[in-house]
Amino acid sequence: MKKSRHFAELISNYSVEIDDLLSDSEGKSVLQKRLNQKRKEIDAILPMIEFSPEMVSVVFYNAFGFTAPKTMQQLVASEPWFPGFPTWKALRKELSVADWAEPLIAATLKTEGGEDFLVATAALEYLRSHDSADAPAHESAKPDENEDDGDDGDEDLRESGAAWMSEQGFDPLEG
Repeated sequence: MKKSRHFAELISNYSVEIDDLLSDSEGKSVLQKRLNQKRKEIDAILPMIEFSPEMVSVVFYNAFGFTAPKTMQQLVASEPWFPGFPTWKALRKELSVADWAEPLIAATLKTEGGEDFLVATAALEYLRSHDSADAPAHESAKPDENEDDGDDGDEDLRESGAAWMSEQGFDPLEG
């Protein structure tokens, strides 16, 4: 899928953030638990949309359904400062939103830059769920799950994570 430089960089950072939330130090799946915690802390983390939006965007993991793929494809191929970049109000009409996400959206809209952040977040979620080149290789967390499933059998993910950590200068994990 064609992506602008803006969204290519953001989806890369977003995927890393999701991968970071996937498992604990023992390799157990804790994605849903960590997402729920971040969602509870929305007011405290919203100021981060200025300098690290991917760390906040994850609270909207699986929040959106996409009823207008062409609109989303045009969005992810464009830059936010170009004319014609959609507003949240216009884009919202092209999405279905999980009920649990509505209070998070309301809180976000009260924050400076919240509308632009929501547009970018919807684009990230679209890329995560529709662009096979960017989709993380992990299980999909359901938006209404409150328990993690304990599935820690994703060896490929652990190996990829270990390789990435090694590339970042960390010692390789033993075992």
